[in-house]
Amino acid sequence: MKITARVRTLLFALVAALLLVLVLIVIYSGSIPQKYLLKPGDVSPYDIIAPRSIRDLTETERRAARAVAEVSDVVLRSDQIAASVTEQVELFISLIERQRETPPMLTPAPTPAVTPDANATPIPVQPQIDVTALADQITLAINQRMQLIISHNDALHFAQASDDRLASMTGHLRSIAGLIMAERVDQAALRNTISDKINALGMSLTFNKEDAAVIERALTLLLKPNVVYDQVATENARRAAYERVHNNPVMIEKGTRIVSIDDVITDETYTLLQELDLIDSGRFDYTHMAGILLLVLLVCGLMVFYVLHYEKETITSIRDATALLLALMIPLLISSSITRHATLSPPVYFAAVLIASYFGFRAAVILSLGLSVMILPMTNFNPVFLAVAMLGSLVAALFARGIIRKDNYAFIILTTSGVNILATLAFSILQKESWADMVLSSGYTAISGALSVIAAIGFMPLFEMLFNSVSPLRLIELSQPGHPLLKRLFVEAPGTSQHSMMVANLADSAAAAIGANALLARVGAYYHDIGKLENPQMFTENQEGENPHDQLSPDKSVAIITGHPDAGVRIGRRYRLPAPILRIIHEHHGTTAQVYFLHKARQLAENNGDSHEPDPGQYTYRCPVPSSRESAIVMLADSMEAAMKSTGVNTVEDAEKLLRKIVKSKNEQDQLVSSGLSFKDVETIIQAFIQVYAGHFHERIKYPDDQPVRQPNL
Repeated sequence: MKITARVRTLLFALVAALLLVLVLIVIYSGSIPQKYLLKPGDVSPYDIIAPRSIRDLTETERRAARAVAEVSDVVLRSDQIAASVTEQVELFISLIERQRETPPMLTPAPTPAVTPDANATPIPVQPQIDVTALADQITLAINQRMQLIISHNDALHFAQASDDRLASMTGHLRSIAGLIMAERVDQAALRNTISDKINALGMSLTFNKEDAAVIERALTLLLKPNVVYDQVATENARRAAYERVHNNPVMIEKGTRIVSIDDVITDETYTLLQELDLIDSGRFDYTHMAGILLLVLLVCGLMVFYVLHYEKETITSIRDATALLLALMIPLLISSSITRHATLSPPVYFAAVLIASYFGFRAAVILSLGLSVMILPMTNFNPVFLAVAMLGSLVAALFARGIIRKDNYAFIILTTSGVNILATLAFSILQKESWADMVLSSGYTAISGALSVIAAIGFMPLFEMLFNSVSPLRLIELSQPGHPLLKRLFVEAPGTSQHSMMVANLADSAAAAIGANALLARVGAYYHDIGKLENPQMFTENQEGENPHDQLSPDKSVAIITGHPDAGVRIGRRYRLPAPILRIIHEHHGTTAQVYFLHKARQLAENNGDSHEPDPGQYTYRCPVPSSRESAIVMLADSMEAAMKSTGVNTVEDAEKLLRKIVKSKNEQDQLVSSGLSFKDVETIIQAFIQVYAGHFHERIKYPDDQPVRQPNL
């Protein structure tokens, strides 16, 4: 029965929901600490260690109360007082200036009689200011308006001063008063500040000392403290002191022994155990579960996003997705059981090795990071675990290619364990741990790394059998001459089989030279032409004299020739070839033009007098261009080997010219644009091909003149 899209969607949603529930249960059970059935007054039968760092509320509260008691009363500057004093200064100055505007005058003395002279000019008598009376007026005005008593000498000084001198005095009086009132000054500070300002003024060589003394007495008379007790500010300061202590509380560090065997549980200890969530209350911790749910949704969402956008060509089937989920779930389940005893031992390296072997290095690193973050709550959020897990996973994934050779098993195991030991020691030293703790932690991570890699290697055959995935071991199996498809190729299309062997040698050499997957390139080359099994006699390498294409029209011939990549994919699927091999089969010709048959069609049309130009689009392969370095290498190797056979080239120099011509043609037809190859890679591939053909022709490579070969001294 065919499953509809709606049913498929419902099944997918159901499986996703079940997986989510399983992951939540695993992480919740692994991250909840062991709980104890205790109450105040009980004698503890356990040694209880703090599983995480926590505040000591009792001692913190005691220190906070002490800090509050040490806070002094707060006095603040009063803008109102400052403004009032400023107004008084202005009033003082204005009273002096108004009195000087209408000063009392002295009565002129009588002039003696003289003989009148009719021609003499009379001399006017100048009135004089009565400064004593003016000083009395100033004193009286200030007393009446301001209720202040100014000394007679100071009033006389203001009365006698010239207008310019008075303006200087009042200007300095006003500015000094403003500066002082802008600050917060109490009685003691006020006296000192006035004295400092006047001393600074008196040091000026251009300012009169008597004027400075008068200004000082006026300031002393007019100014007053501008501070008031601020109850709100005092309370705020005490509250700030209280909060400051609580913001830097007394901590009970992780690993501290809280209760020893036979200790009596006090109220304070019981409160501490409750804070650490170590008391068995029989209730489900919904808050903890909510946090785990958010973490899992975030991490899984990012992992799914990565797979859908960056691994969609690698993970192409339900089998691939199942293999990936199993590689992640196995270490997650194991971690739930072992993290209570050793927080640094979760086997995330198992996932790193398996994912790197099947899906590549990048997927292994990113998905191992996501797995480590999900395991983090089980380790009490131990940052050392996350760092060591990532470094170990990076190394395990980096050397996972070595699994293709059994003699590299020990190297991968030892390398992963060694990096774990070094990383653990580094972080332990930085955290100033004891040597005993360092040795214990390093031992846990080393054993975890070794066992994880061993388990991953052991699981690979099972994964290959269940999921038809492509791992190094799977590729080795596919490369065996006894594989049914390779046997068919050898028997039914021996020329194609021989051609594929040579293409495989070229591809392997080139892939190794540029750091691509040499094993994948070799195996892909073995199978790249299996589509020719549908019509082996239609291809030159399998013909024994007669060419069937001589009896066919060019369009029919080109349909047979260009159809073999699609036929190869169909055959490969019947034999359960993995997706990367099928991709190489499908892409090894890309959209290359079949120039021979196009030229033949043009000649035929010309001979028949047909003016209609053949459509070049009908004489090209209709397959995707290479999407990986391995696929592009097989394309170049296939084209090179076919050209070598058709041209009969038998020297290295001619082979290099032919190869560069082929590469140029592929570039002009945009066959390598999606392969990820750089110009440097292409040049390296050319040199690798030349090396292979040099051995095939039994010639030594001629080195450039600027790099002569040094002959050994005999």
